[in-house]
Amino acid sequence: MKSNRLTVDETAAAETDDDVAAPGYRWIILLVIWSAFTVSCVDRFAWASVAASVGRELGFPLALLGSLTTAFYVGYTVSCPLGGVLADKFGSRATLALSMFPLAALTFCFGYAQSFTTAVALHAAMGFAAGAEYGATIKVLTVWFVKDKGRAFGIWATGTSVSVVLANATVPRIAASWGWQLAYRWLGIATFAFTVLCVLMVRNAPRRRARERVTSGELIALLRNRALMLVALAGAGALYGTLGFVAWANTLLTVAHGVSQIGAGSVLMGFGVGAFVSKPCFGWLYDRWHAQARFIAIAALLCFVVLLIAFGKCTSMTGYYVIAPLLGAAAYGYTPLLIGLYTRASGARLAGAAAGLVNTVWSVGSFVSPIVAGYVFAHGRSVDTTLAVIAAGPLAGALVLAFVRENPQPHASDLDADA
Repeated sequence: MKSNRLTVDETAAAETDDDVAAPGYRWIILLVIWSAFTVSCVDRFAWASVAASVGRELGFPLALLGSLTTAFYVGYTVSCPLGGVLADKFGSRATLALSMFPLAALTFCFGYAQSFTTAVALHAAMGFAAGAEYGATIKVLTVWFVKDKGRAFGIWATGTSVSVVLANATVPRIAASWGWQLAYRWLGIATFAFTVLCVLMVRNAPRRRARERVTSGELIALLRNRALMLVALAGAGALYGTLGFVAWANTLLTVAHGVSQIGAGSVLMGFGVGAFVSKPCFGWLYDRWHAQARFIAIAALLCFVVLLIAFGKCTSMTGYYVIAPLLGAAAYGYTPLLIGLYTRASGARLAGAAAGLVNTVWSVGSFVSPIVAGYVFAHGRSVDTTLAVIAAGPLAGALVLAFVRENPQPHASDLDADA
């Protein structure tokens, strides 16, 4: 079996000598990558913020408004592994350009959609374009960050939380003042601008070295990497719980527990704050105790299970306000830990392909959980049963992680100085 140890040759590409002289440049790259990722996520979440009003204007069936989001994630899931392979073969910068330039154009064009068929097709194409970004981003962060890559993953992952706030704070207001069409055109222009910034600022690696092409045999071997596949399955279970709760939390509070919409929203704001803060914090834990990262992730997932049950048993607003931030932290904090685990299993050389493969498996949990949780709640209106079904995902994820066996030898990412 090929060792997971990193070498300088594996983490290097032909870049400028200035990058070697400025190790702090990796933080500039992180800022640029984070900004571009955040904007692309705003593109992703924009529809949910204006779906009802736009649907009425264009005459879309109410029951089918969510199908645009589904179409986006179908395209996203298909392109994730392709983007990872492209990042390993041709470099992260080129792959980011191939992903985000089309996303910018398609987002701009969505402002001209008039029919339901066109809207669904454009959303599927937008998802296909956006999916390639994930593998390229994980690849470039894995190469540039060594001792502090957990923090880098954690900071980068906050982009999803920030983008939800930005999408809901800006897109509806722009749509109300100047029309939803202009909102999408502005998003397309913003995406284009940040893509240009990525192309100008991002470097594939911090050292000047000849880069060997990744072979097809190496890519196929990833499917036989036991640790990688187990982390992928564990993440699918974890995201099953996270997305299941996010999709149904508001309904569980308002329908089953009689909480007002405003009250439910304020509770879930606490959930979002906990999620935002937890990602860089758990990333720091990965950097500090990387050898124990698997056990920290297991503990986080078990806490997630316990807090889901506590949330279901809660009967007071004070209790919800206390539990929600802790639940948000447990529901998202495992993210940088699992990214660190699978990039350590694959090595930096194959980090892009590994990210694409793992994210595809994770997406299965994201697709399935809202449907399963909705079916259970609709047929029993039981909060406890619904949350128990949701909690089964992170519980299964924790059990799967218990079987992960890593290379006992130290990895280069544990030994090398920062790039």
